[in-house]
Amino acid sequence: MAAVEAQILTVILWLIIIKFSQITVYPYLKPALGSISYGLAYPVGILLLTIGSWYLGLAGLPVQLVLLLFAVLGVFAFCKKQYESADLKSMVRWDIVFLSAFALLLMIRWFSPGIIPSGERFMDAAFLGSIMLDPTVTPADPWFAGESLSIYYYLGHWMMGVLGILAMGSNTVVFNLMLPTVFALAAVSAYAIGVLLLKRHQWLPILVLIIPNAALIWHALTGKGAIDAWWASTRVIGEGTTINEYPLFSFLWGDPHAHLLACFNQLVFICLLAVMMTRWQDLKGWGKYLLLILLSLSLGTMPAMNSWDVLIYAAVYLVIACMVWWKADRHRVRKLLPFLLVPVLSLLSYAPFLYQMLTGGESSIQGFYLVTTPSPVIEFLGVYLFFFVIFVIYGFSVLKKYPWVTALPILFWIFGYGSLGLAIFGIVLLLGRKSWRPEVIFGVIGLSILVFLEIFYLKDFMGDTYYRMNTVFKFGFCAWFFLGISSLLILGNWFRNLFAAVDMRKIWAAGCIGFLCLAVIFAVGGINLGYPGGTLDGGAWLSVSHPADHEGIGFLQRTADPSSIVVEAAGTSYTYGSRISAVTGLSTIIGWTGHEVGWRSGIGDISERIADVRAIYEDPARTVELMEKYQAAYLFVGEVEQEMYTISLPLEDLENVFSADGVDIYRIR
Repeated sequence: MAAVEAQILTVILWLIIIKFSQITVYPYLKPALGSISYGLAYPVGILLLTIGSWYLGLAGLPVQLVLLLFAVLGVFAFCKKQYESADLKSMVRWDIVFLSAFALLLMIRWFSPGIIPSGERFMDAAFLGSIMLDPTVTPADPWFAGESLSIYYYLGHWMMGVLGILAMGSNTVVFNLMLPTVFALAAVSAYAIGVLLLKRHQWLPILVLIIPNAALIWHALTGKGAIDAWWASTRVIGEGTTINEYPLFSFLWGDPHAHLLACFNQLVFICLLAVMMTRWQDLKGWGKYLLLILLSLSLGTMPAMNSWDVLIYAAVYLVIACMVWWKADRHRVRKLLPFLLVPVLSLLSYAPFLYQMLTGGESSIQGFYLVTTPSPVIEFLGVYLFFFVIFVIYGFSVLKKYPWVTALPILFWIFGYGSLGLAIFGIVLLLGRKSWRPEVIFGVIGLSILVFLEIFYLKDFMGDTYYRMNTVFKFGFCAWFFLGISSLLILGNWFRNLFAAVDMRKIWAAGCIGFLCLAVIFAVGGINLGYPGGTLDGGAWLSVSHPADHEGIGFLQRTADPSSIVVEAAGTSYTYGSRISAVTGLSTIIGWTGHEVGWRSGIGDISERIADVRAIYEDPARTVELMEKYQAAYLFVGEVEQEMYTISLPLEDLENVFSADGVDIYRIR
């Protein structure tokens, strides 16, 4: 286990690097972002660090060189006197938001840090470890030795892996810094939306990250156990055949999976869209082009970080860009041309990644199809009730003026599409306000996504029963941010005059008390799957639950070359199998088989690898031959292997390099 001192040092260096990237980028954002440039420099700095390090990895250069880019930016800004002490002092609130959010999630990870086989943690840890061992493009697939991750959108893991390398931390500690960082970047981005669009209560948009859905409240009130209530609140629509995750659950559940690592970038993009909607005509010259470049960076990052996001946000950008142009310059078609920079630059930003992914094999996506089992209304409201309540109250004047609108959801319900009717009903209420305000537009976008989900789905490898699972999961997660930001902005405008006379010091004090209460609630009532905490080392739980494996993993971490391949039992998805590659990041012949089948869509003979691994353990005449076939350096024999296989090894051809309590590690002599 990593020493406490080493863990603390990693956290400190991690925060210093994030702050360094933020403070050096901040002055350059002012022409486009103005008062929110300091805050949005946090996520923008990380996006720049990510793209810079990725191209260094593509060129085969050390990723640490990316710090030179930020150093040059900082020195140049300093020489141009872009830093003013009075200006920086007024920006401390942004640092408080970032650090408070980071500290909150860090404490939660401290109580529940384990890299455990529940959920996707083994996969995410394996990706992170592989990248940190060898940060080259394309990174090695730790669960398919000899092949790369060109079959997956790994950029979020790359982003965190590079930060871990720069902070000189171990991969098992860095694993538990991923979500605190994403949560903090998301919080500061949401706060930027509040500062931009609200005169008071500018913190309200941050609540999009921590509000629960109605299903969680229902299950808690009806007496479900904590874990059961949390889990049931994400399997609402379709009686468990879809996934309905929302940010609060995802952050507490603790899987640093692609959709969650990318969520801060969604909020960055939404914030940039809000800037374009409210300030476009006021931006001068370079400011407009800088805003378009930032939009391009954010949009271009999406396919590489969580590819489904771009399908939503590319369409959203085109709609809002046309709206902004129509409102400002509709009589001059040439004024539309600058907006076309975004799709072009976004495609160019990670063009090599897109090429690698598109040529990496056959996609599992088979196109759009019509939904045959629309969402039941009660289940639909179990996820989205809060937003509909806000929209109905907001659009009540529309209802009074056009009472026939209430017939819409009833009519659709009669024909079996009640949830579709509700979404259209919400759109009519918002559009009936005849407003171009961002909260209205974002609400309409969120509801339009729900309309899409009730009509279409993207067919993938999930089969007939779970055919809507990924579509509802990934697009629904996007819808949550639009609906949440819209609702919270509406609330912010309603509350604008409340507490106007309250001293700001009292507000800050109340905020601190609320933060502490939230921390206690999350720490005590959050999601703990029963594994020991009290550390940031994600591999520490093994010392209690699987001590011999823990010692063997420690040996490999100390002695194995980063490019070493380890033979371990072929793992079934969501089991303790593939734990060596998961915790170390070292490649294995075949990891979680269900995952590889889904990613590779028949590319690479997975069944052959499974058979070869069995032969390595059970057929001594083929052990060495097959290890050499995959260039495997180590053969791990532990409790999992002994349970799965009838072990028979050619000990005369193997050297035992580690042995402890039922775990043996061998090398070819």
